[in-house]
Amino acid sequence: MIGRGPQLPPGMFTALAGFMEPGESIEEAVRRELMEETGVIVGDVQYITSQPWPYPSSLMIGCHAEIISGDGIPDGVEVDEIRWVTRQEARAALKESREDVFRLSPQYAIAHQLVKAWVATD
Repeated sequence: MIGRGPQLPPGMFTALAGFMEPGESIEEAVRRELMEETGVIVGDVQYITSQPWPYPSSLMIGCHAEIISGDGIPDGVEVDEIRWVTRQEARAALKESREDVFRLSPQYAIAHQLVKAWVATD
């Protein structure tokens, strides 16, 4: 599942994201953020990569999450739209920016790298 918030250009999708709360583990943060933003229940969470982010001096932590329940409904605030994508669709989006598929974040973005890593697990 990928999503798009109101700040993204039309047709561009990215990884869902959020901030950790004090005392929260990475896994707890992933589960909470996905529940808040889409209503899905997450089981296993796997750390994939991290990326320093200068605004506001943060460390982005990228994970893959196993969704065990829920269809995914955008909260309408942080997430306007979600898409369930196949690896085939993700491969097509990684190869070229095609309007008939969807556009991803630029290659340097952690969201792009998360999709790339997910496709490689096939």
